[in-house]
Parts: sequence; C-alpha cells; structure tokens
Amino acid sequence: MGMMKNLLLLLLLVVGLSNWAWAQCDRSRPCNPTPGISFKIYDAATKQEVQELCVGRRVRFVNTSSSVVPGQEDIVRYATGSTVLCCGADFPDTVSFYTPTAPGTLVITQNKNPAGSSLSIISSRNIIVRNSTPPAFTLTACAPGFVEVTVTDANYDQYLVQVGSAAPVPAPRNTPVTYPASGPATVTVVGRYNQAALCEGVAQQSFTPRPAPQRPTLSSLAVQGTTAQFQFGNLQPEYQYRLQVADAAAGGYRTLATLTPGATSFDLATAPLPGCYRLLLQDACQPSVASTASFSICSVTLTGASQNGRNLLRWGSEGSGSYTLTRSDGQNTLRLPLPPGTTQYEDTAVACGTTYRYRVSLTMGITTSVSDEVAVLTSAGAAPAAPRLAATFNLRNQVELTAVAARNATTGQLTYLRNGAELRTTSGRTLVDSLVTPALSAPLCYSVRLLDVCGNRSPESAPVCPVLLEAQAVTDDGTTIRLNWTALRGPDATVPVTYRLLTLSATNTVLRSLPVPASLTYLDLQPPTDQQVVRYRIEATGGGLSAPSYSNIATVARRIVVYVPTAFTPNGDGLNDVLELKGRYLDAFRFTVVDRNGQAVFQATSRAQTWDGRIGSAAPVPGAYVWRFEATDQTGRRSVQQGTVTILR
Repeated sequence: MGMMKNLLLLLLLVVGLSNWAWAQCDRSRPCNPTPGISFKIYDAATKQEVQELCVGRRVRFVNTSSSVVPGQEDIVRYATGSTVLCCGADFPDTVSFYTPTAPGTLVITQNKNPAGSSLSIISSRNIIVRNSTPPAFTLTACAPGFVEVTVTDANYDQYLVQVGSAAPVPAPRNTPVTYPASGPATVTVVGRYNQAALCEGVAQQSFTPRPAPQRPTLSSLAVQGTTAQFQFGNLQPEYQYRLQVADAAAGGYRTLATLTPGATSFDLATAPLPGCYRLLLQDACQPSVASTASFSICSVTLTGASQNGRNLLRWGSEGSGSYTLTRSDGQNTLRLPLPPGTTQYEDTAVACGTTYRYRVSLTMGITTSVSDEVAVLTSAGAAPAAPRLAATFNLRNQVELTAVAARNATTGQLTYLRNGAELRTTSGRTLVDSLVTPALSAPLCYSVRLLDVCGNRSPESAPVCPVLLEAQAVTDDGTTIRLNWTALRGPDATVPVTYRLLTLSATNTVLRSLPVPASLTYLDLQPPTDQQVVRYRIEATGGGLSAPSYSNIATVARRIVVYVPTAFTPNGDGLNDVLELKGRYLDAFRFTVVDRNGQAVFQATSRAQTWDGRIGSAAPVPGAYVWRFEATDQTGRRSVQQGTVTILR
C-alpha cells in the first residue's frame, strides 16, 4: 500500500515537470499556445459577445481558461497587434478593454502572469476588424408617390432601406428598387455585416417628389428634304421624352430619338417619311407605369406638275384636318385655305416660264404639319389674255402708254400699235410716243398685244384713243375762245366718260378747272386777261381707265397791241404832260423815240417808263418825232410797229 502511494506521487511529479516545460516562455523559439487557454470578446455597450470588431466600438476581453484560478483573472493580460506577442519584457501591460481604430485583421494575444514571471500561459486569436463608414447609394425622385433607391456600396454584407417613417426593408446591391413615398422624405440606408452585427454604417439623403407629369405637346412638323423638323413646348426636366413613329411591325410605335429636357425643337435627319409621330413622356423609375404621349402629328406628302399652262398639285397625309396651300413666285406669296378633304388643286393663275414654289400645311387641332416645298415650272399652255392699255398726253404733248398684263401673263414681249400699225416691241410696260401731231382731223388710237416667254400670243387689246384738243380765238382780240375735242375711248366702251376743262399757266399750273359738256365743244367767254398765250387741257375720266387721261395742250396766242398818242403837251398843266404807252400783253418790248437827226432821245422797256419831252436837261423842243416799237410774244413771234408823235406847246 505504501509503495503504491509513492509511485503515484512520482507520476504526478513527472507530469507537473512536463507541463511547466511546455508553458515556459523560451525567446529562442516561437511562442506556442497552451491548450485550454482561451478568452471571449464582448461589446462594452451591449454586453453582447461578438466574433468580429468594429472600428470605434469599444469591446472587452474576458478569460474563459480553466487553468486560471477563479478570482485571479486580473493577472491575465492582453496585447493587440499584427503578430503574436510572447511573454516577458516585450509583452505590453494592457487592460482587457480595447477600441479598434482601423479596419483589417487584428491578432489578440492572451498572457497569464505579466513580464518577469517565471511561468506564462499564452493563447492568441485572429480577429477581423470591420469599418462602419456610411454606405453609398443613389436616389432618384420618380413620378409622384415613388422614389428609386440604388445601393452602390460594396463594404457591407447586407443593407436596409427606410423611406421616411416606414419600416426598414432589406435592399439588394447595385439593383434599383422603387419605394412608395407620399411626399418629401428622408431615405436612410443601413449597412451591416453578417458576423459583426453591431458594426453598421448609416447614410441619409432627402428628396422632393417630381411634379405631376403633363401631356407633352408636339406643335408642328415641317419636312425639309429628308429631314423632319419638330417644334414642341418646354419639356419637364424631371421626365424622359422619346420621339416615336408609328410602326405596325413594332406593335404600335418605335422610338427614334431621346430628347433633351428643356428643348423646344428637334431636327430628325433621314426621317421615315411619310409617317405619324408623337412625343412619349416616361418616368425614369417606372417607364411602363408613368407614361403619357402627345397627340400624333402626321407628315404631308406633296407633288406638283405643270400641264397646258396650269400647275396641278396633289397631296396626302394619314392625319385629318384642314389644309392651306401656300404659293410663292419669288415676289408675292399667296395663302389659300382649302375645303376639308381636298387632296388636289389646279392653279390656273400662273404664267408660262415662271417657277412657282408650293407648300401644303395640315392643321390638326393645335398642331400643324407642313409638307416639303415643291417647285413647278409652268410650261406652255393656252394663249395669255389680252393686256389692258391706258393712253394719256403728258405736258410735252407726248402720248404715254401703260400696259397691264393679265394675271396669268406677267412676263413676255409687248408690241404697241398706233392706228393698227406696229409702233414698237419691248418688254417695257410703258412707252412714250413722241412722234405725234395732235389734230382733230387725224384720230389717234393705240392697242397692244403680248407674246409670252413660251411663244403664246395674246389677242390684241381693246383700242384706247386719248382726247385730241383744238383751241381757236373767235374774236380778233382773243377775248372769246372756242374749244373742240374728240371723245375718249377707253378699254371698256360701256363705262361713261366725263370731261373737265383745265386752264394752265405758262408753268403748267392749273389756274382754273371746270366741268364741260359731253358734246365735245365749249366757248370760253372769260379767258385769262393777263396771259398773251392761253393754254388749255382736257381731263377725261372713265371708259374703264383706272386713272384720268389727259388731252394734248392746246394754245391760243393773242396779238400784242400797243397804243401810242400822236401828240402830247409837256407844259406842266397836268394834262398830257408825258408820253406813255398803253396796250395789252406788253411783256417784252423795246420802245425808241428819235429826233429829225436820227438821234435816239428816249427809250423804254417797261410801261412804267414815260417821256416828258426833255433831251437830257434841255427843255422840250416842239416838233415831230419818230418812234419804233419792237416786241416778242410768248410764242416767240416778233412784231414791229412805227409812227410819229408831236410835242406841242
């Protein structure tokens, strides 16, 4: 029995020596952990055991080794670093609380007995430290009532999304998710790890819901060659817009282009023509839910050709509405509304050889579609209508002719005729005939015809005969003048003609205007008394003319009359003391008195000049004297008269 007790003591001694040797800290070789030595990690705030750490969150290390005598846990120390720390002087004296400062892999070393102890027990664990940065995400406001959230973060294992006060819901990574949102709210995204449940990141963004979508307006479509030019109202920047064309093969409409919000126009090159187009508004989050389209607008196809001097236009469109035809000849533009349902138009108001440009616009409610421009060169057709002619004398007694071509014959050569004989061919619309001598015995009538650029000759116009006027003095002194004239013949003989007699000054100012009878004759009993040459003109109105036609200017030159007394008595008694001239139309003359020796003793060029009989300062010498009167009238005719005058005492 005693021997057995000794053997047991010896066995325990061997085992004890063996354990001491295993736990002994030998700095010449790596530290080896002692079996059974271990510890746990708890969150300092929640007292919850954790398997991973979080940056900035305090934890506590708790020994769980059975080799530590209860009540002596305070002799266990912990070290943190990138490697396992051995016992001895190089083991830091740390407490069991720790707060990580950086993410990564952390080595936690457990040591029983501080440095200097002869006996140490070591264990270690590799612990992952997680970061808790705010998770990244994007936010898109959608149609009213929704918001789209996309988690783009890659740090956490799981994420929760909370919109306003709603309950948080799990969210996938890099996948847009649409959430209900009744109004402006804050979106909160929480990122968490599977192991480090207490290590989470929080990020927030606020948003305002988009305004309610408005139906877009596609206001106009104009075709220019192969390009379709669109006009539309301002687009809401919160939504997407697509320009689409109707396509049965695509099941309805096919998208052609995505438009820039805020734009008001868009040019689509190589557009599918003909076609019907629309603008489609869509929400970026839920395109199939928030979607509204404009009214469609259809292109108009126009063709044109010239046949027999007329331009034939045809058009078509898948849309319905009212059409308007626009025509331009380079100078004038004509807009012609057309009855609903009209698909063709024959333009007869055209001139051969002229190019006309046409467009057709289709109005559909508030939208307008305009066709591409079509140019049509009018080819030869029917002869142009006869021009209309006006004839009048100018103030130089030349006949001025003015031709007005019919509306469908605006270009070409005009041939003017006088009394049936060709006068001149010219492209001018006016012509002056200066080779005429007005006489009532030689009627003067004019006409004109047009040869258009395609070689078609018009009929000759209706003849136009201006008024021819003659004036003659009835009395020798010209105090009564008879006027005779021919009737005006205008382009429309059914329109009556009225006449006025104009009396003119030497500078062609109208001195008197009075209506005269249609009997084509008038006796002027009160011609101007202060004019040696009386000038007349007839103004004729009517006959289909748009303006008055004037006759030639007819004149009556009255004779210059001078009265010289046969004697005068320069004796100072106040009676016949001077020699003075009397007469009519004494405007330009020379009056000379000479004595018996042929010497000029008095000369006058004005009726205001008189002679008192003196020669120089000498008293008048009675006797007979010779006088000479020379004058030139207003027509340039010269007259000379002579006589004697006697000075009496």
